[in-house]
Amino acid sequence: MASTLILVLLGLGVFFVAPILYLRRINRLLKETPHQVGQLRGKPWTPDLLRQTYEALEKSPINFDRLLPPKLDRRYIVTGGNGLVGGYIVLQLLARGTPPKCIRIVDVRETERDDLRQGLAAQVDFVQTDITSKAAVGDAFSKPWDPKIASLPLTVFHTAAIIVPGARSKYLYKFTEAVNVQGTKNVLAASRAVGADIFSSTSSASISIRPVEAFVAPWAEPKHYWQVMDTQDFDKPLRQHEEYFTNYAFSKAIAERLVCAENEPSFRTGCIRPGNGIYGHPSDNPIGNLLARDVNQTQVSPIFIYRYL
Repeated sequence: MASTLILVLLGLGVFFVAPILYLRRINRLLKETPHQVGQLRGKPWTPDLLRQTYEALEKSPINFDRLLPPKLDRRYIVTGGNGLVGGYIVLQLLARGTPPKCIRIVDVRETERDDLRQGLAAQVDFVQTDITSKAAVGDAFSKPWDPKIASLPLTVFHTAAIIVPGARSKYLYKFTEAVNVQGTKNVLAASRAVGADIFSSTSSASISIRPVEAFVAPWAEPKHYWQVMDTQDFDKPLRQHEEYFTNYAFSKAIAERLVCAENEPSFRTGCIRPGNGIYGHPSDNPIGNLLARDVNQTQVSPIFIYRYL
């Protein structure tokens, strides 16, 4: 009887203690930088260095205008042109001398950016469009242009996309798929229909990231705890849904292959994978919106991690 009681107590101890020890280990791992990553990182950003850099940029802001290529005699359609990436594409096209009448923004909503509501940007044509609708995209792309420039070749910048933070379940995939996959199909079809000869799509470096496999032996490092983002996956078969860290990454992987599969001499297509979270405007999602709110709801306050090396 006593031995049975001891076994029960030991079992209960393991049942309660093991999860605590495991969580302590995960907490320790999250507080440290893997030594492999430490070998790749550069000079750390100290408070003094951040302050010095801020003051230097405030005194002499970076101006990319001198690096812009010369103006081309082309028309441009920018899906998602009222957002962060698409909006800057529009502004840079204007900065290098493209007339507003040669640019068309196709977006689901009006812009919240002040820099797109003034100057030449305010003269750019905007067609409010839901890219999940093939008919709506077709109408937006086939809308007549100014006769004086209607015969110019057409470039399409496809930046429209949806990110549902933290969504990984297949049950939550349908909305992401509708915008990022079906929307891309619709934009590709409309681009071909109106004779576009260049198609550039904004993809994501998150495609190469695999979910962390944290449940391993106590002495082992979690699999994929640190990863190098590259493009080697593009030349390999598409992974299963659960092998991507979010629905967004999975949808972008599919969309990227759809775009590149369309490439041919008369219709040049390609994708760009930004390797960092894109921010830098008061209306952006990663940083700007957080700073603009008086209160940000969170379940892990005051922790906020945003680390790229």
